[in-house]
Amino acid sequence: MIGKSTAMGLMLVAGTVLAGGRGNRVIVVDDFNDGDASGWEETDFTAGRGSFTVVGGKYVLQTTEPIAIDDPSVGALDADWEPSMENPMFSNGTVRGTIRANTYGTTVGFLLRDSHETESDYGFFGSTSFGTFYIERFELLAHPEAPQTILAMADPEDFPFAAGEDWNIEARVIGRQLRMWAWKVGDQRPRRPLLSVADKVLGPDSGSGIAAIAFFGPAPLISQGVTEVQVSGTVDNITFTPGRGRNRFDDDDGDGGDDD
Repeated sequence: MIGKSTAMGLMLVAGTVLAGGRGNRVIVVDDFNDGDASGWEETDFTAGRGSFTVVGGKYVLQTTEPIAIDDPSVGALDADWEPSMENPMFSNGTVRGTIRANTYGTTVGFLLRDSHETESDYGFFGSTSFGTFYIERFELLAHPEAPQTILAMADPEDFPFAAGEDWNIEARVIGRQLRMWAWKVGDQRPRRPLLSVADKVLGPDSGSGIAAIAFFGPAPLISQGVTEVQVSGTVDNITFTPGRGRNRFDDDDGDGGDDD
């Protein structure tokens, strides 16, 4: 784990390396090994029923009690990495980290281009209620009646996600291209992204924040007869690669061409 002042220093160094180097460099956002989550702005949308703790070198976002399925908070617990907020360096790039949903009903993942001013972001999630992975666009101020738009979702038969499993997630936003890789911890990273979609609604100027989040998605749970969820999600080993974020892999989408 690194504190805010250290992180800011690392960002300046990383920017210098990027300007003079031949390739992008990975910025370590947090590995939580010091047992601390300083540098993260934590928001509990459940009005005091949430908890943010570092346990065993991992960051756990969870509610302290079950949340009713019709609760407007949807059990959301959001942690923003402060050095990324309002910093254009983080508007384009790749976040990589590990995620685990500890309870059924929990959705957990990362946000990119997060903005507090417009309450908008792109989200890359593993969802136990949908049973798979998806990319969404969120715009609360622009569309308060229906802020969530699911842009792409994997097939749960082919790519299942369940509580208690540790997964690596790689989330990328470059220009209007959004891509997501997901593979179990211990497996080899796939060359091709699991999900790939173009969306130009939230451009690089819309926001730059990086966040970790856990919550529940009411729609699939209601259809399953679930009445409440005790949200619990774990994240760890978070890094960010600015810009293209090739991250030592060539031709990540496997199409033999440019990755823009």
